[in-house]
Amino acid sequence: MSVRRDEYEEVVSRINRKYENSIHKGDTFEPVQGISTGSPEMDAAMGGFGVPIGRWTRFYGAYSSTKTLTAFAVIAEAQKLGLSCAYYNVEKQYVPDFVAERGVDISKLDVVEGTSVEEIGEQMESLLAVTHVHVIDSCSIAVSEDELNADIRDWRPGISARAWGKVFRRLNKHFDPIDNTAILIDQVRTSFRAGGGEQPAGGRIFDHQSSMSVMFRKGSWLHRNDAGYLDDTSRAKQHKGMSGQVDPAGQIITARVEKSRVCRPLRSATMWWDIERKKFDRSYEFLKAAKYLDLIEVKGGGNYYYDGERIARGEPEMRQLLDDDEAFREEIMTELREAAQR
Repeated sequence: MSVRRDEYEEVVSRINRKYENSIHKGDTFEPVQGISTGSPEMDAAMGGFGVPIGRWTRFYGAYSSTKTLTAFAVIAEAQKLGLSCAYYNVEKQYVPDFVAERGVDISKLDVVEGTSVEEIGEQMESLLAVTHVHVIDSCSIAVSEDELNADIRDWRPGISARAWGKVFRRLNKHFDPIDNTAILIDQVRTSFRAGGGEQPAGGRIFDHQSSMSVMFRKGSWLHRNDAGYLDDTSRAKQHKGMSGQVDPAGQIITARVEKSRVCRPLRSATMWWDIERKKFDRSYEFLKAAKYLDLIEVKGGGNYYYDGERIARGEPEMRQLLDDDEAFREEIMTELREAAQR
């Protein structure tokens, strides 16, 4: 059958009447927007805007690698934008005070209980129509109802992954590419196949479902220096607890965008997680960014210059300036976004 372009308008009009305006020109779509992760460097690695709105994003990594903590930071930032949020408490580890300390308004947060893949899917299918942001924590723990109904001695590998595939196919029908955002938290397991290493537990369906996949890894411990800031050098003070052992004040966390359909993939971010203050060390990240962007210059004696004028002497003073100066932080973030999108 030959292509008859003279009938194009008639055909498209007929399809749009039947399927609710399902055909659009490629240049009519709005650019992807995002929700900050609370970390300037991670936002930059994720295209300059953080978690993409209108898409599925997967966070995966080892235990205590800040996947859930980052998701709570995203929820807090989403609430600032006026977006409603739901947290699917699959692991049954939600603690109100712990979450509130991370900046989340828990009076406006819907906590959804459920442990089976199917009931999570059923609840989310309904909530997509009334809630913007959905965090499932974690997909790896959710179990298929087929497995629950089987004998405990039965061995059914891959059954949860197949259940998630069924759920995702249903949810895609209701997922709004403008108003809905989903974060799938996934764990990793040690693979004993050829090559070894850590592999996400959820299966390949999560890779296919997500527009962005971010892998989190834990690094070495951090301690505080004399100025009270986290430090990875030998100058840092190592405080001993009651046990006589050294108690770390923070930990290095790395995140790498393994896959992205909304920005350049395979960018990495290195953050310092402040255990005591329960957040990423933003002044450390802004200082790194300002140096990288050549916004500030460090000269002899540890003097920091901006536009030819000395603004701080020593790193502690420079970091305090960054903590206090919101306009300077926003200038750095603006340039960081522009650099990330080039």
